[in-house]
Amino acid sequence: MAGEPVNVNEFQELARKVLPKMYYDFFAGGAEDEYTLKENIEAFHRITIQPRILVDVSRIDMSTFILGHKTSAPIIVAPSAAHQLAHPEGEVATARGAAACNVIMVKYLFPILVCGALR
Repeated sequence: MAGEPVNVNEFQELARKVLPKMYYDFFAGGAEDEYTLKENIEAFHRITIQPRILVDVSRIDMSTFILGHKTSAPIIVAPSAAHQLAHPEGEVATARGAAACNVIMVKYLFPILVCGALR
């Protein structure tokens, strides 16, 4: 990877390099036998983006409405826990990032319980 990360795999590789192994494994792994994680990855690989050639991209508008709320892009930050394993401000930092990008963040209900269990 040269320069800034541009896709999920590159961000994941950066996380693997900077997080302690136990924390990285928590974020990268899935529940039980990781069947759902495997299915989600395979489904993501089946998505194809059709490139548009010689199209004016100087004014792209990816905004949309999700559950009646206008967002800057069709992105939702999924509920997850233990953000403090990756950043001292935890879910607060994630919420600030989502707000700064004008995307929806789904709040996880038990972040402190999970953080305490892993530390």
